[in-house]
Amino acid sequence: MGIEKEKISVKYLKVGMYVCKLDRSWLDTPFPFQGFYIRSQNEIKDLKAFCEYVYIDVVKGKSLVAEPEISKPSPLLRKKDKSHKYRTRTQPLVIKHDYYTTQLKPIKREFSRAHSLMIDLNSAVEETSFNLRVGKRLDIKKTKQIASQVVNSVIRNPNTLVWLTQLKEKGQYVYGHSLRSAILAAVFGRHLGIAEEKLETLVTGVLLADIGKTKISRKLLNKKDSYTENERKIFESHVELGVEILAKDKSIPHDVLTIAETHHERFDGSGYPYGLVGDEIPAMGQIAGIVDTFDAMTSKKPYGKVYSSSQAMEWLFKQKNKLFSAQLVDEFIQAIGLYPAGSPVQLSDGSVGLVLSHNKQKRLKPEILLIRNAQNKVLEKPRFIDLSKKPPFSNKERPCITGALSMSQLGVDVDHVLDNFNAPNVVQRMFA
Repeated sequence: MGIEKEKISVKYLKVGMYVCKLDRSWLDTPFPFQGFYIRSQNEIKDLKAFCEYVYIDVVKGKSLVAEPEISKPSPLLRKKDKSHKYRTRTQPLVIKHDYYTTQLKPIKREFSRAHSLMIDLNSAVEETSFNLRVGKRLDIKKTKQIASQVVNSVIRNPNTLVWLTQLKEKGQYVYGHSLRSAILAAVFGRHLGIAEEKLETLVTGVLLADIGKTKISRKLLNKKDSYTENERKIFESHVELGVEILAKDKSIPHDVLTIAETHHERFDGSGYPYGLVGDEIPAMGQIAGIVDTFDAMTSKKPYGKVYSSSQAMEWLFKQKNKLFSAQLVDEFIQAIGLYPAGSPVQLSDGSVGLVLSHNKQKRLKPEILLIRNAQNKVLEKPRFIDLSKKPPFSNKERPCITGALSMSQLGVDVDHVLDNFNAPNVVQRMFA
């Protein structure tokens, strides 16, 4: 059944109506992207605060909650006639948001553990890349151990490692990129309800997806100017080079090869090396493509513009059913947040903070570490605040996020904040 839209002023909204479109981008509001039923007067109040008018679906019944329709991409002609070696037709991804039901470990308990883990993981990834460059064999056992440690930390609390990757980058871009992407993949996969064993395979695949770059000159990888056509072909060959490296080790799971082979394919057929379209791209490859792109956009590198996390999310939102599956883009934004953990943000009262963990229901009111107060003064002792909760003994609402900042705009030494945050008793003091 199709959607019949009716434009309506927010002052005429009633409980039971289904809102299918807003008068502005969904990203500028705390509302679900796929539309929603109005179930209370408070939701009407929230809509009035953000919108002047909305569109409602007059077909859907009050008791029927329909799944969002996912449109099919427009297929493009294949650019390549190569036959893929390791991609196989897979079943559609089954999303289970309630798969991980155990209560999250508080960030104050997970932080010190994750901080030490992050240092070890960076060293291990750099060592693996160096060994491959000098001709040594891939130590898949060590890579699987890295993946297992990432997954275990993310299951305990999906925000902590993301927080650390945003704040403190070590090593060169090509090393840090694979680890950050793997952490994002773990968080995304946890949100989707991918079982732990499969989640470790996903993280291993993302860690190794760009392994073929170890066979390409660093001069080319670090080039600041645009690639020539020949240089572009050499760069894109890292996919096939990587698959060749991985295929030599018979202990590497088939799904890892699939991820490496398809993480640069795109939903509309514009990717490489095979120009696969839509669901021809395995779900694991699609997930890897999204996290790889998001981290590349938001990280410092020798080439290209650096986007804030919210800018990158807005760009991804515009690529729904173009470069990426609409469903997976929506799920990624819900998993990571419009303002991911570690993002510097400006609040509506003029204060400034770092996002600690996002709120899936209220995207503009996450938990933050307050760095500057409303008078723009740096706090001697940064404070933890949950923006979704009212202050004790007060009916006054907390401020909400009005926009993202860059680390330079934060105006403080983030490494110093991070080191203090990790010092004994400091975490407990901040969360008191």
